[in-house]
Amino acid sequence: MAFNWEQSLLMLVLLAVFLLSPLDALPLTGSDIELNPSAFGQGEVALLSIRQRERVRPKVTWRGKDIAVFLDGSNSMWAAFLGADLTTVPGRYTLKIRYGDDVLTRRIPVISKDHGIRRFKVPKEMEALDDPTLERVRKESKVMMELFSHSRVQPLWWGRWISPVSGAMVSPFGCRTFINDLERSPHSGVDLKAAEGTSIKATNRGQVVLVADQFFGGLSVVIDHGGGIHSMYFHLSEVSVASGMLVERGDLIGLAGSSGRATGPHLHFGIRLNGERVNPLSLIELSAGLGR
Repeated sequence: MAFNWEQSLLMLVLLAVFLLSPLDALPLTGSDIELNPSAFGQGEVALLSIRQRERVRPKVTWRGKDIAVFLDGSNSMWAAFLGADLTTVPGRYTLKIRYGDDVLTRRIPVISKDHGIRRFKVPKEMEALDDPTLERVRKESKVMMELFSHSRVQPLWWGRWISPVSGAMVSPFGCRTFINDLERSPHSGVDLKAAEGTSIKATNRGQVVLVADQFFGGLSVVIDHGGGIHSMYFHLSEVSVASGMLVERGDLIGLAGSSGRATGPHLHFGIRLNGERVNPLSLIELSAGLGR
C-alpha cells in the first residue's frame, strides 16, 4: 500500500489539536468523578470528588437540589457533600454534574439503614405535653425549620470537621425512640458523653444563627457553616457565643449540661445538610482527608 502523506499530515494535526486543547474542552466522563461511598444509607453522607478543569467550577445537583462545590485540601479536585435524610425512601436518585454545556448524569443508590432502637421510661405526667407546652414546642420547631431552609451560598468552613467534645457516643444517630413504649421521632443527632461544665467547641468555621433556651434542647446553639450545612448543640449549661458571631473551628461555644429534656449531662450534636438530617460522625469521618 502506498504511503499517503496527506492522511498522515491530517492525523498529526488532529493529534496536536487533542493534546493542546484546554482540559475543560474535553468531555466529562465517569472516570472524572468518584463517590465515597458509591452507595450510602439513609441518614448518611457521601463525598463527591470531581477532576478539576482549570478554574471552572462545576455545578452539582443532587435529588433536585443545588449542592455547594468546594476545592479539596490539595486544590486538585472539586468536592461536594451529598446527604440522604434519615427518612429518605430507599432507591436510586439522580446526581447531575455540569461543566458548561457538558452534563454527566448518574443514578446513585440510597439504601435502607437500620439505626437501632432506644427506649426510655419517664413518669406518666411527663409522657404527654399540656397545651401551652405543645404550642411552645411547635413554635420552636418552626423556628428551627426556617433556619435550616436558608444557608449562606458560599461555604464559611474549610478543611476537616471535628467532634465538638472528646467524649464517646452514648446514643447513636437515627435510632427509633420509644418513651414508655410509645414511638416518638427518631434521634436526629448523636449524644456524646460530656460531664457538667465540659467545654463544647465549634465543629468548623461558621456564623452563629441561633442561641435559645428550648423545651427539648434546653440551652441551644445553631451555626450556619454556609453551603447548606448547619450544626447544632443542645442541653448546654452555659453559652459563650451570641447570634451573629463568626466562630472558628475549635472555638468555645459553651459548656455541657443537662438543660431541656435530658436525663443527665451530655451533648446532643446534630448536622443538617441541605436541610436533611444526617449523621454528624459520617461528615467528620469523610472530611478527614480535606486538609487542616
